[in-house]
Amino acid sequence: MEGSVQPGSVVVGVDTSTSSMTALDWAITFARETHSPMHLIHGFSHDHPDLFFNMGTGPEKLRAGGERVLTHAKNRTEVRDSEIRVTTSHVDGYPAAALVRASRHASIVVVGAHGDSMLRLSSLGETAHQVAAHSKAPVAVIRPDSDSEYGRISVGVDRSDHSRKALAWAFTRAEQTGRELFVLHAWQPNDAKDPNLGVADWETYTAQARAEIEESVAGQKALHPSVKVLTEIDEGNPIRRLIEQSNSSDLIVIGARGRGGFEGLNLGRVAGEVLAHANSPVVVMH
Repeated sequence: MEGSVQPGSVVVGVDTSTSSMTALDWAITFARETHSPMHLIHGFSHDHPDLFFNMGTGPEKLRAGGERVLTHAKNRTEVRDSEIRVTTSHVDGYPAAALVRASRHASIVVVGAHGDSMLRLSSLGETAHQVAAHSKAPVAVIRPDSDSEYGRISVGVDRSDHSRKALAWAFTRAEQTGRELFVLHAWQPNDAKDPNLGVADWETYTAQARAEIEESVAGQKALHPSVKVLTEIDEGNPIRRLIEQSNSSDLIVIGARGRGGFEGLNLGRVAGEVLAHANSPVVVMH
């Protein structure tokens, strides 16, 4: 049964995977630090290909197993912080659809990079990818080994609306956690006729980009004066630079899409590649 989501909840997709449990623990910490309720969702569709690996497993056993998953996740949450209010939903259907519906009321949606699917053919699971693309709230994608502490949050910026949202969210999170903030704008012109470059050369583009980004950073710094900020403008591949930063950051924050692409695009190439290959948790802003 799909329960109601309290506004401002930290919504978490849970299953039996190690990635899911790491995501749950990350969400518990986030909920504690932001004084938010949590809503746990487990879903399983009976026409999912994984059923071919579980011949003879009927709907009743699947539902009973799902209830055990939710009970375990709720108990785990209450043991770690008994003051967090926890509600649950057991959905008969694809979990991504339920998580996207719940995102309308969520402060953030948290999912593991891979669920308990046996069809792990890519570096990012289908549920994580679908939720990151279609959520109405920020989405945190967590990997099973995302437990290092570097004292730094890194945010990728590119002067788009999504980027400004990512910068504001990253400043807020850095202030909440006492971490420093690394602001990175990396851009690699295709050639001299790159429309983003226009009639400017690299030096002129860098000066313009730095002026705009520093103005945005200054605005956020005024709202969050305690946050230590480092800013870098780099002529390089943004995907490679952000993935490199994930090796020394507790969190990467990016917009769901940049200034390129086409109208209606929900998840851009940079966001998709960083989600798939970053070694730290990644938050995607819509």
